Amino acid sequence: MPSTLNQLREQLDGLQQQYYLHFAGQPRVTRNLEMMRQMAVRAGALRSELATLAESEARTAALALAAERLELYRGEVAAIDAARVEVGDRGVEAAWLGQRANHVFHRYRRHFAGRSRSGRDISILQEMISDLDAIRGEMATLGDGWRSAQLTRDREIVDNFLGLFRQEVREIKAARDGADGEQAESLFAQLANDQFEQYRLHFAGQPRVSRRPELLEQMCGNLEAILSRMQALPSQGFHGAHNPQNARIVVERLAAWRGELEGIREVRTKTSLSEMVSQLGRAAEVVLEVYNERYAGQARASRDLGLLCGLCDRLVDLERQMETIGRVQTLVDNERNLELVHDLMHMLEAEYDEIDKAQQAGAAASSGPAGAPSAS
Repeated sequence: MPSTLNQLREQLDGLQQQYYLHFAGQPRVTRNLEMMRQMAVRAGALRSELATLAESEARTAALALAAERLELYRGEVAAIDAARVEVGDRGVEAAWLGQRANHVFHRYRRHFAGRSRSGRDISILQEMISDLDAIRGEMATLGDGWRSAQLTRDREIVDNFLGLFRQEVREIKAARDGADGEQAESLFAQLANDQFEQYRLHFAGQPRVSRRPELLEQMCGNLEAILSRMQALPSQGFHGAHNPQNARIVVERLAAWRGELEGIREVRTKTSLSEMVSQLGRAAEVVLEVYNERYAGQARASRDLGLLCGLCDRLVDLERQMETIGRVQTLVDNERNLELVHDLMHMLEAEYDEIDKAQQAGAAASSGPAGAPSAS
């Protein structure tokens, strides 16, 4: 059955959405050349189908758009191929390592930069240190017998961030140890609430099969440490009115989370590897669906940065699970899912920065002097 003009136009728009997700604004040396070739082939086929339709202004406009997209995609094929040839296989790998490091840096900005140290999650920072250590090791191995100015600069940047992260861990611990009395009561309550929010973002209402048990185990450990500090306050001479109730809530949540942890482990042990890959891929698609519903095309100044941060973190967690599978067995679907996660991370992080910039500009404008002139 022949396609209608509207159907062909929708397929053209779908190709361009694929372009924005997987290619726009990303280093060409890291892009999927075969995917872009297939997009160019598909754009050519759509142009040919459009040419068979009855003449009309709408068909003429669609044909022009198809020709424009075909030229774009063919140009990208040539540019990606040339970029990869220029840097060679090691250059491509070095670019990927730089991308991975940039994702860690962005996670730091989301969770730590410009925020009160005492209230930050040390376990996230320690996880980031472990990630950067691994990337630094891969950079060192890649650089054996191969000189690259870019790789040298990237290694220096990673070293600087590692130093920053380790110093932050020490200062966060010092800030917490310095809290006492009502300040400590408030601090530990806030730290517990932050863990509750993390649970809501990563586990509440989510399919157990795609949840990472190690993350929930880490969060249980965080709550246990917070509970220990809450329970120690009376022995330190502080008997706040809220602390006993706060501790009871933490005890209740811990019991529920441990039960959920066992449930996640049980479900995952009964799930085949192929089904696990499918479920993880579906979880990544859900992130994209939430993004499209809540952020795409919306006024940035009104968007929820906290939710977007949580979506970015969900992708980090999915990436870990997919990489674990990849170390056990090479599966085409898992590699495709991992590529989607990487490209989603790039898109969501870029959007996070734009929203943050828009909201800061809005806050600055609203705090300006009364009676300031405005553009007409």
